[in-house]
Amino acid sequence: MKRVGSQPAKIQKKYRAEDDAKDPIQVYCRIRPVQSSLESSCIKVLSDTEIQIHCPPDERGISREGQFSYKKIFTEYETQEVVFQDLGLPLIEQLLTGKSSLIFAYGISGSGKSYTMTGNQEDGGIVGRCFDVIFNSIQNYQARRFTFKPDKLNGFDVYSMEDALFFKSEDFKNNVKNPSKTSKKKDGDTDRIPFNYKIMDIEQDVAYSVFISYVEIYHNYVYDLLEDVSDGEIRRNSKIIREDSNGNMYVHGVNEQEVFNADEAFEWLRKGQLRKRTAPTFLNMDSSRSHTVFTIRVVQAPLDTDGVSIIQDKKYTVVSQLSLVDLAGSERAGKAKTTGQRLQEAGEINKSLSNLKQCLKILYENQSSSNLRNIAEKIPYRTSRLTHLFKSFFEGSGSIRMLICINPISEYTELLPVLQFGEMSGSVQVKRTTPLRMDIGLTPGRRKVIDVQSINRIPCVIEEDTRFPQDNKINYESKENCFGSYLNLGPPLPDLEVDDLLDNEKRQQLITALDQRIKKKEELRALLITQSNDIRSQIVVLESNYAGAKQEINSLQILRDQDTNKVKQYQNKSFLLENELASLKRKLEFMDNENKRLKSDLNAKDNMLNQVSVDKDLLKQKYNTKIVKKQEQLSREFKDKWKVQENEFEAKLQDKKRKLRHIKNIVESTENIPGHFSRRIVKRTLSDESLNKIEPVVNNGKPTDSKQNEPSQATLRYLRSRRSKSCDPHERWIEHKPPVPIPLQTVMQPKLKKRKSITKLTDAKTVSNNGASKYCLLTQGSDEQGIPEAKLYKADIIQTMGGGAQVVFNDVETLKQDSPLSGSPVKNRIQAYNNEVKAHRGSPEDIQSKCYGIQGGYTPTSRK
Repeated sequence: MKRVGSQPAKIQKKYRAEDDAKDPIQVYCRIRPVQSSLESSCIKVLSDTEIQIHCPPDERGISREGQFSYKKIFTEYETQEVVFQDLGLPLIEQLLTGKSSLIFAYGISGSGKSYTMTGNQEDGGIVGRCFDVIFNSIQNYQARRFTFKPDKLNGFDVYSMEDALFFKSEDFKNNVKNPSKTSKKKDGDTDRIPFNYKIMDIEQDVAYSVFISYVEIYHNYVYDLLEDVSDGEIRRNSKIIREDSNGNMYVHGVNEQEVFNADEAFEWLRKGQLRKRTAPTFLNMDSSRSHTVFTIRVVQAPLDTDGVSIIQDKKYTVVSQLSLVDLAGSERAGKAKTTGQRLQEAGEINKSLSNLKQCLKILYENQSSSNLRNIAEKIPYRTSRLTHLFKSFFEGSGSIRMLICINPISEYTELLPVLQFGEMSGSVQVKRTTPLRMDIGLTPGRRKVIDVQSINRIPCVIEEDTRFPQDNKINYESKENCFGSYLNLGPPLPDLEVDDLLDNEKRQQLITALDQRIKKKEELRALLITQSNDIRSQIVVLESNYAGAKQEINSLQILRDQDTNKVKQYQNKSFLLENELASLKRKLEFMDNENKRLKSDLNAKDNMLNQVSVDKDLLKQKYNTKIVKKQEQLSREFKDKWKVQENEFEAKLQDKKRKLRHIKNIVESTENIPGHFSRRIVKRTLSDESLNKIEPVVNNGKPTDSKQNEPSQATLRYLRSRRSKSCDPHERWIEHKPPVPIPLQTVMQPKLKKRKSITKLTDAKTVSNNGASKYCLLTQGSDEQGIPEAKLYKADIIQTMGGGAQVVFNDVETLKQDSPLSGSPVKNRIQAYNNEVKAHRGSPEDIQSKCYGIQGGYTPTSRK
């Protein structure tokens, strides 16, 4: 892993999503091999990325076909290793750099999903090969067991070496007390064939730990497959899904096992598979009845300055996960022949898969350019536990890949929805995330420096370390320095002559020296043999290292050849792209010319629009001036009209006051009328036109003679029956009357030609917006004697400045009939009154000067 940046680290989130950058969901397709050549296939592979499905002709001879494209298509001849290198290996590299990923295996029942994910002992699947690659890459950089422990909140706590040793002792005691917890290999199980691949470019100044968890989603409930229960037990407590402080979803209370090698991880996987719910159906003898999620979490923490201990600050810990989801296959009850419990399981499986399709479809519609809605539709993640668990991935916490598994001998109607869903999923965009690599400002490569210094501190110690060949060179040099001290072959031989050989003492000295030298020679020979064996062992180690390096070189050469082929392909593509670029340049020139022409047309139209806008502003200003003048004129006219109406009302008021004075004078003048004539009560109506012509007689209260008391100044006239003249036929009235009026059959009935009759007055617009100038309210009741009568309340409607109307009542008329069986009482009273006037006065002109339009009433009694 390459280090990003060189400044001290700042506390940030574990993942930082780039708002603008998005990546599509990469969808792969794998075709299951056909067991028999006689079986017909409806699938045809067109290229590495395109596939075609066709339907055989029906009864009418009509056949249908469709073409779909994916990231890559694995044919029936592709091996598990090829599938893993294209699908799983890039995600392992992202996992070791601190980035999370998710893989879905989707398809109908019996399409090969479980085989692709788990495989078998001889040919491992994606999960087992992930174990091999991870532990091959981090085997020299793993942290001590129990250095990291889950904190039950989707995070990890970091402990010191002493705490790790204490936890290890406690775990050892528990294993001794409960030996059944240790997994044992069953009889008949063959040894697993490991996948030899190693990622070289990883961060060496950090310590790694691997944790695994295995859950299943059955009937929309989450169960832990690694829970501490006896083998074969199925009923377990369901788990809940929660959200951590970083917004990531996780299964609360799930058992996370720390593993140190691929075999240990594979044993836990096998233990969980034994507890997974499976059942035979007509389509598959080992059909999965639940969705399984296998999660690999890699915890990384940087080393301190010495490069020996781990920094125990939790904020520098980086946690990444790889979730491998084996979805249960969708199936039809009629074809799978499921009943009872199996039918209920199939219904729950199809329901959860349908919700997954719906969530991805809504994501696609919200991101589609044809979506015209301003507010994006809410995605129903919580409808299913499957989508709720991976909500954070769909919202941008990691990359997503999907593997569509198909069985070519399946029916067209079964394969078509699967292929359509896969192609639609490839169009969904998720936010791109970049892993946060902590740079705490320490020296890079400090782990390797410490190892070399530890060797240089002990110069004469022979160690077998196969990791660093240069260390062996240092050991050889130190051995040569040590070997130089043994080059002395013993004590020197005494100087003797021939005669001295006859001397026993000197001869004995010579024999002793020779014996010492022979003994020393034997010691040196034994040392030489030991050193030779050591050298041979070192040569064997070097040869093994050389074989490993040679194999690694061969793999690198293969990668180089693949890169060379890719370079050639890229060169061909670049040649094609250059030609296409040239054509695009020509198109660009043409579009530039067209753009210039359109700009000139646009400028001309802009000038025209500006001119139209100027003309419009001038016209608007002109009409605004006219409107202001018209408003002022209307205001003046309204004020003049208001003054005229006010003067008219004032004149009418003065006229009424004058008429009232006349009535007073008439009443006073009738005191001198003798006999039965004086008993009548004289009334006058305001509607009599004679009052406008005759001046009233005013009595100043002075004593007068008998001649002055006679009503010589008033002139009485003959009364006659008539209809009401208060209703002008040219005026527009609003007649407000009861819903069911009672006909009175009186003589005085109003004639309203232009009217609008209403029974209820609930809205002011009925009066203001109707164009009427008069208002008439009819009420019916009875007088004190119980005789039916009707009253007409008349008023003028005056329009106001605010658009409303004001109703001013100015007259009240009463209509009633006393005795309808004896003729008209009004005519009888008028005739009697006229006869009395004739009898009292001989000249009608004198009587008319006294009475003014008397109408109705009874004959008054004489005053005493």
